[in-house]
Amino acid sequence: MRIQTRKEDFTNPASKELCHLRQCCWKPQENSSAPSCFFPKNGGYQVTEGPTHTDEGFTANLRRLPSSSLFGYDITDLLLTAEYQTTNRFRFKISNPDRNRYEVPHEHVQSLDQKAASNLNYHVEVTNNPFSIKIRRTKNNRVLFDTSIGPLQYAEQYLQLSVQLPSHYVYGFGEHIHQQYLHNMDWKTWPIFTRDAIPNDNMSNLYGAQTFFLCLEDDSGLSFGVFLMNSNAMEVALQPAPAITYRIIGGILDFYVFLGNNPEQVVQEYLELIGRPFLPPYWSLGFQLSRRDYGGIEGLASVVNRTRAVGIPYDVQYSDIDYMEEKKDFTYDKEIFNGLDQFAEELHRNGQRYVIILNPGISNNLTYGPYERGSRKRVWVSGPIGPIVGEVWPGPAVFPDYTNPQGTQWWVEELVQFHKELNFDGIWIDMNEVSNFLSNDSLCEPNYLNYPPFVPRILDRQLFAQTLCMDTEQHWGLHYDVHSLYGYSMTIATENLNSGNGALSQDPEALGLQYPGMNSDVNTSNSFVGSLLGF
Repeated sequence: MRIQTRKEDFTNPASKELCHLRQCCWKPQENSSAPSCFFPKNGGYQVTEGPTHTDEGFTANLRRLPSSSLFGYDITDLLLTAEYQTTNRFRFKISNPDRNRYEVPHEHVQSLDQKAASNLNYHVEVTNNPFSIKIRRTKNNRVLFDTSIGPLQYAEQYLQLSVQLPSHYVYGFGEHIHQQYLHNMDWKTWPIFTRDAIPNDNMSNLYGAQTFFLCLEDDSGLSFGVFLMNSNAMEVALQPAPAITYRIIGGILDFYVFLGNNPEQVVQEYLELIGRPFLPPYWSLGFQLSRRDYGGIEGLASVVNRTRAVGIPYDVQYSDIDYMEEKKDFTYDKEIFNGLDQFAEELHRNGQRYVIILNPGISNNLTYGPYERGSRKRVWVSGPIGPIVGEVWPGPAVFPDYTNPQGTQWWVEELVQFHKELNFDGIWIDMNEVSNFLSNDSLCEPNYLNYPPFVPRILDRQLFAQTLCMDTEQHWGLHYDVHSLYGYSMTIATENLNSGNGALSQDPEALGLQYPGMNSDVNTSNSFVGSLLGF
């Protein structure tokens, strides 16, 4: 099995010289999509102690086998921790026992606090040398998940695991433009790293990050799913074996495998782990209107009146950034949108709802109240010399750290205060990939975080392009690790309006729309949070 390797210059095809520099094997293939450069068969890890049974499952110590280093700083000793979580869910984690590495925090997913499940619908096998893990379905002894197809690689900034699958019927991963639900397994590589980019058909990464896939085993409907709990930049290479190779630049390997008699049961198992979607309010299912630049309050009102006049059922009206004063959050233009507060009340009198857009880029104008109050609370994403300044719709802007409890408190307070001025019903939160109009080529320090030894096939082949430098810091950790969680953290902060931190009443008639993908551990950008506010 050939596992494609990479090189320093990602803009040109791999060459024989660069391949041999990595101490890999070179053999051109007739299939132009297949890699000519591939890893040698030696390498990986071996089990040095265990597997040892525990109350939750088992553990094993792994040690790296002698082999060449691909990207440097290989980790010699690893710990495998396995949990038989339910009859249909198995978790295994590969981590560094000597030093904590970044792990994704999650509001729902927690370590098992009970004994291992019994009557399992799967069986797990561990091969000691070289190390691999294999998961079989008990019912028919079919191998679902087999890592013996390629060597485990585990370095400070490069993790790789390959998995052989029972069929080519693979669905999932995102966010990208997929021409069909069923994946093409002929050497297709998909990057996963949140990016504010125009959707296209060149397989580039887009707004969200979803690391879950589902595999139909055969025509019986039997299925299983795999979820990798990791928020670092990565790529997944789909191969005709059939197999999938994960290449990741940080964090740990933390896999969950779900079994089901059909795809629906697999998804139910997945949601049981990460949390079920919020039930949307009835009004959110109705007809809604949204566009950029209606032409001020007069244009907005005319659209509403015209739609009503022809009898079109019509529940929700939106406003994009043109309603704001100089495109600043928590403001509205008192000239172009004079009377917007009365407009919102008029919608309510007609049984309609009003949704506004908000972005995380906060103008750093010293006379702007939200910036002044946020600065006092020290809520901005920062670098070595203070808050990071980028550029978004209002011009020069700073970025709230929604992983910081102070940042969440500031955000909630600003929303509550603005709602007293404009009685909106929902929030469309946008630009939280996080998006920055600056390219950052000359602004980010030339260090190992901004320029790691391996970069997945992301758009522009630069981690910091159109976002923040990777060495900036947030409460949850380095932006290098938490970048793709920015939208997720913003959604959690917004949801705090309905928690004990919120100062808004709960109205059962106005329970809000859930942002898409709230059940995900990773970023859902351009999230729509409708009336989570409970107005």
